[in-house]
Amino acid sequence: MGKWMKSLKRFARNKKAISGLETAIVLIAFVIVASAFAYAVLNMGFLATQKSQQVVLGGLGAASSALVVDGPVYGYSSAPGTNGTMTSVIFWLKVASGASTVDLNVNKTTIGFQNPRGVWPNIYNGNKLADSSQATGNSLSYTVGGQTYYVAESSGTASATSLVWEVGTGYQLASGQKVRVTLDLTQLQIGSACMAGASPTQTSSYSTSGCSAGVIMKNEEFKIIIKPPIGSVLEIDRVAPAAITTVNDLG
Repeated sequence: MGKWMKSLKRFARNKKAISGLETAIVLIAFVIVASAFAYAVLNMGFLATQKSQQVVLGGLGAASSALVVDGPVYGYSSAPGTNGTMTSVIFWLKVASGASTVDLNVNKTTIGFQNPRGVWPNIYNGNKLADSSQATGNSLSYTVGGQTYYVAESSGTASATSLVWEVGTGYQLASGQKVRVTLDLTQLQIGSACMAGASPTQTSSYSTSGCSAGVIMKNEEFKIIIKPPIGSVLEIDRVAPAAITTVNDLG
């Protein structure tokens, strides 16, 4: 019995087990802290990667084309001949391959026009013209290089730009849909000749000032600039033929 009691006392005085337990507790604490730190680092890494991906995708979306011309561009003339002019342009738009829906609302998209006589930054007035009490007048005006350019109206419901959905409805152009765009170039004016409310009419001189400034003459180069809310600008550059006919396929 005395021998057993001596062994028990010796075991009670042995601190090795307690020291091992303390070491294990410290080790577990280090593991928990390291795990929490690693989780935070990994989480920040995942967040940074996600943000980088969003930036890259956003940059690609802004740089890539959202709209493309679907088919040829046609120029129409109401008075064809040697000295004839194209008074309207028609073309079709669709969403580019891989692009998302494009909002063609008048408050989101702009359509500009340029010919050798001047530039009209936005001729897309979406049938929202001057005060309804006016029979004729001007609805939009821009001053570029000291010259004033007007997007006029010949009646209370006229519009320089009209959109007709041939496939789809509304102002949201989605994949598989198609919209026909018609530009009435007789609505584009320069200077004060049409400010008194005169209806846009053709003249024989086609001077740099007046109601006829927007029409396209033979061999003239013109440009249509479409700026959607998302995606790069779509520019349509064409040259009028040497002889203006009633219907002109501009390619």
